[in-house]
Amino acid sequence: MQRLLLVVADGVRPDVLRDELDAGRAPAMSALCARGGLYTITSSFPSVTGPAYVPFLMGRHAATAGLPGLRWFDRARTLRWSPAHTRSYAGIDIWHVDGDVDPQMPTLFDLAQPSLSGMSMLGRGASVANIGRSLLWTVRAAIPHFRGDTLGWRGVERAGTTEFLRTFARERPRFSVLAITSPDKFSHKFGSDSQPVRDAIGDVDAAIARAQEIARRDGWLDSLRIWVVADHGHSPVSQHDDLHGWLEGQALRVRAHPRLHTRHPDVVLMVGGNAMAHLYVDPSARSRHWWPTHGARWESLHDALVLRDPIDLVSVSERADRVRISHSVYGTAFVTRREKGSSVGGGANGSAGTQANDSARWDYDATLGDPLRLGGSLLDLDDHGAWEACASSPYPDALVQLVQLCTSSRAGDLVLSAADGWDLRSRFEPVAHVSTHGALLRAQMSVPLLLDGPISRTPQRSADVMPSALAAMGLPIPEGLDGRSFL
Repeated sequence: MQRLLLVVADGVRPDVLRDELDAGRAPAMSALCARGGLYTITSSFPSVTGPAYVPFLMGRHAATAGLPGLRWFDRARTLRWSPAHTRSYAGIDIWHVDGDVDPQMPTLFDLAQPSLSGMSMLGRGASVANIGRSLLWTVRAAIPHFRGDTLGWRGVERAGTTEFLRTFARERPRFSVLAITSPDKFSHKFGSDSQPVRDAIGDVDAAIARAQEIARRDGWLDSLRIWVVADHGHSPVSQHDDLHGWLEGQALRVRAHPRLHTRHPDVVLMVGGNAMAHLYVDPSARSRHWWPTHGARWESLHDALVLRDPIDLVSVSERADRVRISHSVYGTAFVTRREKGSSVGGGANGSAGTQANDSARWDYDATLGDPLRLGGSLLDLDDHGAWEACASSPYPDALVQLVQLCTSSRAGDLVLSAADGWDLRSRFEPVAHVSTHGALLRAQMSVPLLLDGPISRTPQRSADVMPSALAAMGLPIPEGLDGRSFL
């Protein structure tokens, strides 16, 4: 029986990991790379911890599976244990991640049994254990998190890794995930290429070496494959926008974390990463409306946001398959997702989040501008072609990612991606960030994928990991995934 251990090096940049491998400071991962390779792939937008775990564990884009962001607002009022109708997976709501994803979409834990989860943001279906989700562990982790005590966090995480490896040795799971999030914590505080981050990469390497030694000692190393992936990238940030305060300056009542007590808000602001935000207008409505139905008041707000220096892109959904993207300098364009066989530019008015990579086609209408800087209009691109079209642009996989997020039922009416060097939440952070993520920008969307064996095609998206993992373990791959196997 083939087994797979997937190690999540949370927030590690591809170039920083490459440096550590080339310098010989990560010998266990260097040995894996020698048998396979290190690749740069794209994450899912928003590029934030939590939602960005969905692609490699479910083979789906995060928003189509029900997680549109680190923080989001529930128009439908269906959330349990949420008096303000909001989620923030940066706090106690982390317990709700497994229940918030679509129950009809299986995880790798469901499909590869027995399975073990260690400190993973998404652990639904883990049959052996879900380490890091107990009340005691959550309290221990919350104290250093909200104090901004990164060394204290690292100590808690090392204890969790030890518990994971003890269970790993005892149970010999077919599939397991170990998430090490210290690189992300250190990146926010010290910078994504800082020495503390490189030390945390050493923790990842040490955990892999210990897992290999366990399997070697007990005689099952030959059946164990080990892959390493990250959930999002990082880029330096020096300017922190008080978007909450700016909205209040527009005479709007704002509900936003941690100030959720605002009654009868005009808008709900949900920032994540902190380089992206969902903005929900007319939040008293119980279902979303496509943008043309909103009045002149909100179109004026849209235009004002586009002109603000901290904002790079503003996107709104005009219907279930069409997104308008605006940039202050490069103008406005439209992305349409349609089914194969429908007329170019016509668009099928299907429900948001339909999964059919072999039939979806993408059009980019740049007649009014080129905010994604793709060189002009593009028509009739398949899923692979849409990825290739954006590969050398500032916004990797933007055509697919903007539509999957913006048209999803839980997304904001306006989706904001921050400009390079900016984030959108200057208040309420326990650590003053010097590096950020969440935006559609290249440095924040690019993640490493380290494989321990040969492949048949170059990986593109983090969603490709899930079907490839099933192939590696000799298990059937469900139909209709957003990712495709590279094996």
